Amino acid sequence: MSFIDNLGIELDALILVTAVVFYTAVWSWYQGRDNRPAVLAQLRGGSWMLGALGGFLLLLGLWGEFTWPLPAAYNLLFYDPTVLIGLVLLGFYGAIRFELPTHYVGVFAFVSGWGVIYYGLRAYQLGLTQEPFDMMGMFVAFGAMAVLALPVTLYLDRYVLDRLPLGPKGASAPSYPMAWNLLIGLFLLVAVVAGVASILMGFNTSGATSPPRP
Repeated sequence: MSFIDNLGIELDALILVTAVVFYTAVWSWYQGRDNRPAVLAQLRGGSWMLGALGGFLLLLGLWGEFTWPLPAAYNLLFYDPTVLIGLVLLGFYGAIRFELPTHYVGVFAFVSGWGVIYYGLRAYQLGLTQEPFDMMGMFVAFGAMAVLALPVTLYLDRYVLDRLPLGPKGASAPSYPMAWNLLIGLFLLVAVVAGVASILMGFNTSGATSPPRP
């Protein structure tokens, strides 16, 4: 089989995911709950890009699952999470596009995130890849971002999009505004960490997966 190295483009896509998530979340948060049309416009714009990136990652992950280009442990390590991330991003795009509750996507992301964290910790324990610490940091950061997506989508549905009817309809203020703000701020911070970890992983593995010279 000829040597195929797509780790670089996969890392590039993950960096773009963190950038789009951070940019969209900041602008949506800045617009506030009182300007719902503006927030929806920001979410629609961001969801298009996330959907495109999710589709690419899903296709890349499925290609790896079906063709099995890497040794067993590495194939599971790199392509299983890629499929999950692609599904989460496409699910979020679909929820925004068709005006569906986003917290169902948050639940899927929450469960998937713990799996991604486990993959990263287990790979570090086994010493997989030439940069096990950077790889573990990237996996844990993306997994944590997925886990935190659940409270973020609950906040979005309840207080911004009115898609989670609990109590009086149109309740404009959260019961614990400081707690929600801290969760959203933590989500943004983890997104930055995930992006930086992906960049470091890309720098440290650049050329490391190239085939040996004859």
